[in-house]
Amino acid sequence: MKVVCFSEIQFRYVRTRKQQILSRFPKDWDILFLSSVVAGKRNNFLPEREGRIVHLCVPVFKNFPQKSVRFIFSLPPVRFLWNILLFLWLKVVLLSTGFHGRETVFYVSNIYYSAILKLLPRKLMLYDCNDDPMEFPDVQKWAGRYFRSLAFSADLVVAVSRGLKKKLEDMGVEKVYRIANGVDYHLFSRSAAAGIPEEMKQFKRPVIGYAGAIARWFDTGLLDRLAEELPDVSIVLMGPLFESRRGDIERITGARNNLFYIGSKPYRQLGAYLAALDVCLIPLVMNDLMKYADPNKLYEYAAVGKPIVSMRFSEEMDRYGDFIYLSRTEDQFVDNVRTALSIGADTGRLRDFARKSSWQARADRMAELIMEHYREEE
Repeated sequence: MKVVCFSEIQFRYVRTRKQQILSRFPKDWDILFLSSVVAGKRNNFLPEREGRIVHLCVPVFKNFPQKSVRFIFSLPPVRFLWNILLFLWLKVVLLSTGFHGRETVFYVSNIYYSAILKLLPRKLMLYDCNDDPMEFPDVQKWAGRYFRSLAFSADLVVAVSRGLKKKLEDMGVEKVYRIANGVDYHLFSRSAAAGIPEEMKQFKRPVIGYAGAIARWFDTGLLDRLAEELPDVSIVLMGPLFESRRGDIERITGARNNLFYIGSKPYRQLGAYLAALDVCLIPLVMNDLMKYADPNKLYEYAAVGKPIVSMRFSEEMDRYGDFIYLSRTEDQFVDNVRTALSIGADTGRLRDFARKSSWQARADRMAELIMEHYREEE
């Protein structure tokens, strides 16, 4: 089977749901991963291979932070011409890589392809909805047509959370399956057992921290307050730092001598960095985007058995309330960190949860659904 992933992120970005699931599909499935183009990043327009996944960049547009560019793409003729370019580009890519034909499966997470996907031959199209695309900053109203078009034209729709599943069903999408995020439990547990990285030994204990993307959904105000109220605790941040939060993080780390940003860490070593923390944090803002989230870091933190303190940014989080520290307010978040440092967590319960949430199980379920619907199309 040949699978083409139409992604909204780059393949070389932090390992997200798509890379995790695709890399665990049956070994006889060939996979092409189409990355988006990102300004200032290395964009490989020629195919490259990592394992059995071939990946390259395609000039698909997304929601733009620049007002001038947003205005240009708000004009229907511009989008029409751009989609013609994108269609021709994709035809060349699919033909040259051998992923063109009516037996191909499309795995789509980027709504901005939806205007041209119906023009490309395929056997089956899966929409993996892992966020509400209409709640991202700077998204344009016209994008809603792309979202609805993709959701209703897909042969198979998967949602990452119960909230997203309900949203899609309320829109009128008839059958939506839920497949949550997960973790490579064995990789993280092995990494955690390797010992504390030298880089982490420099910080005064106790050490608490966050591992993940530091973007607009990261609550820098809460982080600043935490650093102020817990001056004897080292707070370590790791992960990609988005420009939208760079100024805030540089300002806070400059003002607080107990707050440190140490950049992104290799995925295979991340378990060791998490195991060096006394408490793991999920300080995400509570907004309409986050209310549908199912953060990977929850599963990764659990895999190393460390106490987890999180904001209750969605109803989905209530399912974990008996083994993580859920916070409805900033005051409660700070108090929960203190309690977690004092009491700790049920390590066995956390690891059992992570063990049962493996990426392999998620990939197996996704592959099973693809095969079921693939046979129905015959």
